[in-house]
Amino acid sequence: MIPEPYSEFIVPAWGVLRWWSVLLVVGVLAGARVARWQAGRLGLDRKQALPLLVVTVPAGILGARIYYLVFEWERRFADEPELAWQIWEGGVALHGALAGGLLALALYACLSRLDLLRWLDAAALGLPLGIGIARWGDYFNQQSFGVPTDLPWALSVEEQFRPLLYLEQNGFHPTFLYESLWALVVFLGALAVVRRGLVLRRGDLALGVLAAYSVGRFWIESIRADPIIVGEGLRLAMIVSAAIVVGGLGVLLLRRWPGRMFHVKHSA
Repeated sequence: MIPEPYSEFIVPAWGVLRWWSVLLVVGVLAGARVARWQAGRLGLDRKQALPLLVVTVPAGILGARIYYLVFEWERRFADEPELAWQIWEGGVALHGALAGGLLALALYACLSRLDLLRWLDAAALGLPLGIGIARWGDYFNQQSFGVPTDLPWALSVEEQFRPLLYLEQNGFHPTFLYESLWALVVFLGALAVVRRGLVLRRGDLALGVLAAYSVGRFWIESIRADPIIVGEGLRLAMIVSAAIVVGGLGVLLLRRWPGRMFHVKHSA
């Protein structure tokens, strides 16, 4: 069984740090480094990588928190609204981060007259690597785990973090680990495509990465113990993931359909 973690550690002359925050920063920096490398391969101005990072990361974090608050307000924050911005305790939604980051990137690209689709391709290569690293923060915060299981790699969770439905049980699916491994598989697959020099249309890599990641996320969300529920018991992340898969694959297919509705130039 995977043991319960320590969520904090002490750095001399600095104070107490939370692993969730550290892994988020490491994931962002690792993803950004890969995205900058890919930007250079696509003939983009690497000097724009830092301004884009400064714009998109805060927007992504803000979007992730707002998305989570909108759907979890009644359940978690209505009685204690002062907890709403304690983001270091966790409570962010990846789909909200994608929406916020994408909006910020699109606005910056429009105002700076950058090639949005190519920058999306650059960012998309680093995205799954960043997710694969940052998801380990959920382990240290003891959140986003799955339903009970007796598998040898079951995750031990302290009683205070267990859902009421599973209060008397211990040993849960480590969904943070599943998602981390899947994200790394997507990253390695995308990297292999890039290194083989396959000819892609602008935006194809971004669509492919998002669709591939969402396939795994759809299954992982189906065994989450604490999903965001909307409507008649529907899991929000499963709905969004399915929409991304269908939409992403649909656009990729239309681009290659004889007499297709629109045309996008190939990447350099």
